[in-house]
Amino acid sequence: MNPRVLIIVAVCAVVAVCAYFFTSSDVGATLGRGQSEKPATGTLQAQPSSGATTKPAKKTGKADWNFLTNLDAGKVRPAPTQEDIARFLAKHGETPANLIAAFEAAHDRRWLDRALELFPNSPLVLMKAVDAADNRSVPKEGEAYQANKERLALIERFKAADPNNPVPWILAAQELFKSKQTDEGVAEIRAALERPAFYIYANERMDAAQRLSESLGVGQLEASASAMFGLTLPHMSAATQASRGLMEWQKSAAESGDTASSSEALRLTYELGHTFATPEASRMLIGQLVGIAMEKRALEALPAGSQPDWLMVTPVERLAEIEQKRANVREVAKGIESVIQSQDGELIAEYLRRMRNESEAAAYDWLKRQKK
Repeated sequence: MNPRVLIIVAVCAVVAVCAYFFTSSDVGATLGRGQSEKPATGTLQAQPSSGATTKPAKKTGKADWNFLTNLDAGKVRPAPTQEDIARFLAKHGETPANLIAAFEAAHDRRWLDRALELFPNSPLVLMKAVDAADNRSVPKEGEAYQANKERLALIERFKAADPNNPVPWILAAQELFKSKQTDEGVAEIRAALERPAFYIYANERMDAAQRLSESLGVGQLEASASAMFGLTLPHMSAATQASRGLMEWQKSAAESGDTASSSEALRLTYELGHTFATPEASRMLIGQLVGIAMEKRALEALPAGSQPDWLMVTPVERLAEIEQKRANVREVAKGIESVIQSQDGELIAEYLRRMRNESEAAAYDWLKRQKK
């Protein structure tokens, strides 16, 4: 699996993604927290290229619904040219989010390097740099995976830049478990669970991606939807891989008769999953599904008849709650499908706005009230 998890590449793919998690056991309020993004002076000038001149973004009028079909079919717009990016940054400034949007859209490392040069302590930039570090190398046959030192160094900088955010500790745990450094990976998960301010800078990143799309002539609604559904979420796969590392530790401990370590592994797995119940982590359905998959994995591994002190209800009761939550998510996932089928531009725009600024569940609750 590509560690850089894409939440959904199209609006119509929401139901398909959720369906996967419904059949697999593996896997709020508007966010006001965010760093100040003061543009840097002296925009890096890109060399002109032979790309066609783009038209100003259309702010009104009917939405082009073909973009939904194109995205769902895997068709994407050509990457912006260097000239497009330079024009965008000259107008909107070299902020951390704008430079990262440029890097993601153009697939040009120079924009990430520029962001690291201008904003070396920006958690938003560092999170993307961690994701972009080469963590996909496959060891040769017979060789063990070696932890990526560049990635770990970036993670340490990320921790220092946002010390109350558990995300960099989760990313560190992923890397350490992959290299079979179990004790170190467990320590990172313990530290992650002590951090209360889960944040992935989603609003800042989506706003910048939308601005860039609009600067290329994309309509406002399409640009907003593309920014939301194109958001990369590396912490999702990191948490999933870390939970697998914890469960491998649990299995080894149980087989060796170390009941204390076995119980601790299950507790950490369950609490890591519960972390995804926070408003920032759960506002997209995929976050909720990742979290409950980890909770379920821990509960199903408990010895029969046990009642751990870290669980307020019985395991059977919690598993029933999880199944109900999965059913609720399935219902919410159908909401956007019905909205798109309505072909009501204003309804779709408001639904997507609420999804982006609040949560998919909140948007669905609003939709149900409109139908009464």
